[in-house]
Amino acid sequence: MIIDYLEKLHHEMYESKLNLEIECHKKEVLQDDNQKFIQALENSLDENFESFSPRDVDFESHLKIESLLTEQKKTEAEIGELEAEIAKLNTHLAELEHVLKIARENEKSLLIKETHEEKNEVDQWNFLLMQEIEHQRLAKNMHDFALQSFTNLIHKVEICTKIMDVDAVRCRLELHAVSKQIRDIIQDTRNIIYELCPMALEDIHLGYALEKEVGKLRKSEILNVSYETLGEPIELPPIMSLNILRVVREACNNILKHANAKHVVVQVKYEDNGIGINIEDDGNGFIINDIQNLKRKDGSGLGIPMMQERICLFSGRLDIDSEPGKGTRIVVKIPFDKEDE
Repeated sequence: MIIDYLEKLHHEMYESKLNLEIECHKKEVLQDDNQKFIQALENSLDENFESFSPRDVDFESHLKIESLLTEQKKTEAEIGELEAEIAKLNTHLAELEHVLKIARENEKSLLIKETHEEKNEVDQWNFLLMQEIEHQRLAKNMHDFALQSFTNLIHKVEICTKIMDVDAVRCRLELHAVSKQIRDIIQDTRNIIYELCPMALEDIHLGYALEKEVGKLRKSEILNVSYETLGEPIELPPIMSLNILRVVREACNNILKHANAKHVVVQVKYEDNGIGINIEDDGNGFIINDIQNLKRKDGSGLGIPMMQERICLFSGRLDIDSEPGKGTRIVVKIPFDKEDE
């Protein structure tokens, strides 16, 4: 498939660019540290200091300075070559991304057309399952990508060993900073992985996951957060549970970011023929028609269309009732027959 080939080519090209950028950054760091080392050596050879000191001029230091200056020129030339290669790859990537965008739009148009024509529920479930599997793959790739950052940090540690004898205090401070940065990278990576894939598809416990999301509201400045479950819990298919969780998460995030609410009620009701979810807040509210088509800065949309799309994939319905100054109510209804468990 042409899109698979283009994506593979884009991935390989992007990896090459990342490696070049890492190598370029290493050389820039090396150049900067060498310059500081040269300065330290020059300071130690200050003529005034030598004239009052009962010692000979340190010829070895002079030779080291000359060697470092030669290395600086070589490194500067290498950095220039790397930057030229990176610029070429950026141009090629931009062209490839343009072609990919067109190919994806064409594929998406064909997929939408086929979905409307066939009205095949099985195809919808398979599409959603593929989407969640892709999220898991992306989560793994993000985890692996963090190793690139660690490589850069390791190089910083190696640089510290070079200045250890010249400036031990600065070396220790640099190492402490590196240690903190590593911990931050690990935590950020864990957060990203959880956002992409909160748990395995086969191990979704909806009640526990929803309570955890509501817990984020309780940790905020909202005065009163209520969560209740009505009816006998139904063992939903994992893919359905995961998308319900994503819808509730989006609603909770919107409350935290925009609602300025003091009271929130989250209610889950299990029935013989389906599941219903009500999320109410007494926050700012909004005019739905004014924001329905707004886009986020990252191009992902405001969130409401995606929430509605997720629920519609299960033949469900998501309704929003909101007015400025009167809060917001989100009602989700998804039909589900216990016999289908």
